[in-house]
Amino acid sequence: MFEKELGIIGVGKIGSALLNRLILTKTIDVNGIIIYDIDENKSEEKAIELGVKLAKDNQELVRNSKHILIAVIPQVIDEVLAEVGPLIKEDQIIISLAAGISFEHITKFLNGNVGLVRVMTNTPALIGSAATAIAHNKYVKQEQLEFIKKIFKAVGIVVELEENHLDAVTGLSGSGPAYIFIIIDALADGGVKMGLSREISLKLAAQTVMGSAKLLLDTKKHPGELKDMVATPAGTTITAIHELESAKIRATLIRAVEAATLKSKSLNSSNE
Repeated sequence: MFEKELGIIGVGKIGSALLNRLILTKTIDVNGIIIYDIDENKSEEKAIELGVKLAKDNQELVRNSKHILIAVIPQVIDEVLAEVGPLIKEDQIIISLAAGISFEHITKFLNGNVGLVRVMTNTPALIGSAATAIAHNKYVKQEQLEFIKKIFKAVGIVVELEENHLDAVTGLSGSGPAYIFIIIDALADGGVKMGLSREISLKLAAQTVMGSAKLLLDTKKHPGELKDMVATPAGTTITAIHELESAKIRATLIRAVEAATLKSKSLNSSNE
């Protein structure tokens, strides 16, 4: 028996966002969580703020946690795994948020048949609107999988995929918020160019993106159909769409997803 249901290694942006939402939504009782971060000030501050237990190091966290969430960047995960891998037992589950780090690579640091889950989420987790994809190996039981899905439903929607699709998820929704922020910023610049104030332009641009995404998700209509609902014959929208297509916006966004996906694949290759 483990003292804690969940141990979180790393309380940076994503780890902290998940921790906040788990407690806010009462998905896991505060007494069932233990945390650790190499930044002692950050982890102590978070522990005091939320009332969770603070481990003295990663090893103490692992010894006390049924599920171990590793929320660190890919460049340092080997250091963490080397420290805690020998301690992890077959009745524990490792949940990794490190982009591009495969089950095969993680297994090199472990003894025995340990259940592994890889997760790709994104920064809208900060407000409970994340897009999260999870993949698991054959040692994860169904009840364990449901518990992990429940964890990430606290920060948004969850889809389950095979591991080989996670790099594409990284390129699409993992990196995707940055693409959308650029689009919002550019739309706001357009508004300013045409005489609107920066404050009003930014507010209208952001609400337009949010409302359009919600309309698509709620109606389940194809985006092309929704586009046609806006674009009337010989109108302003179709004229603007012509400019977007002339600038190859579709091809540029497709290439952005492709580039980020390939970079994610390379992260794992560099760790082999």
